[in-house]
Amino acid sequence: MGLLAGSVFGLMSAILYTAANVALRHCIAIDPFLVSAVKAIPTVVVLGPFLLWMIYQGEAIATSNRMIPRFMFAALVGQFIGNAAFQLALARIGLAVSVPITLGTMIVGAAILGRWILGEPVRIQTLLAMAVLLASIVVLSSPSSQTQGDAESIVIDSNEHILKSSPPEILLGSLFAASSGLAYALFGTTMRQAMKGGLSAPLTMFISGAVGTISLWSVSFYRLGWQSITVVPTEDWRVMFAAGVLNFVAFVALATSLKALPVVAVNLINASQVAMAAVAGIVFFAEPFSRSLIIGISLTFLGLLIMARRPKLKCTD
Repeated sequence: MGLLAGSVFGLMSAILYTAANVALRHCIAIDPFLVSAVKAIPTVVVLGPFLLWMIYQGEAIATSNRMIPRFMFAALVGQFIGNAAFQLALARIGLAVSVPITLGTMIVGAAILGRWILGEPVRIQTLLAMAVLLASIVVLSSPSSQTQGDAESIVIDSNEHILKSSPPEILLGSLFAASSGLAYALFGTTMRQAMKGGLSAPLTMFISGAVGTISLWSVSFYRLGWQSITVVPTEDWRVMFAAGVLNFVAFVALATSLKALPVVAVNLINASQVAMAAVAGIVFFAEPFSRSLIIGISLTFLGLLIMARRPKLKCTD
């Protein structure tokens, strides 16, 4: 695969992730655990038969099983705290703010966990990038990022898929987004560790989807009951399932892009979803457009650029 194809798949991944998040934004009035449960289904439906086909073809889906319990725990954290908390953040601070906070926290958390769990080095520029990303999170978490220049809170009916936010709700939504990013960081770091330990990428994704499907559906039935789940409108089921399909295809596109491009290049291309999410939130959901939002998103991009910058090689005689 050439560099152009790799770039196209990377951009496709960012677009599909944004589309998945738009679908999730439509579902903020639905129980977050139910949304996350439906979102996990496409991964299991697609990868289950694919793994059976791999086994039939004599391909190894794992060379060691010792990492499975640890990865199942990380998948549980990713499904409950990652997906469900992100859904709760969308309902409070919207798409334009939730995505950069989640992404920034995920990158900072991944750098820390990569050092702690995998022993990966942390460069000076990584520390600088982390500081800039933390600054962007602080700016985006401020109440001013949710207003259009006045001091009053935005109060809009959630049934119209728009926010009902007050300063305490904005702070809570920001904490949910940050918790989601940290959960994704733990999931991603443990996934890398599991693949280094002998699990294939399709198996890790199937385990994640299976853990999410079983646990989240169990919690949804316990919390809501069968009758409450059956009255969810058909259109909402379609949107939730579409979010799962888009999220899975986005991951496949991202993995394909990684075969042709360096990780830093793919991450930068995929980070364009920060700007896409901001545009989508403002255009489709009338989310507030403020100076703080612009500053926060700009700081997020700056942090990503600093982190992706390669160190200069020293020439020796």
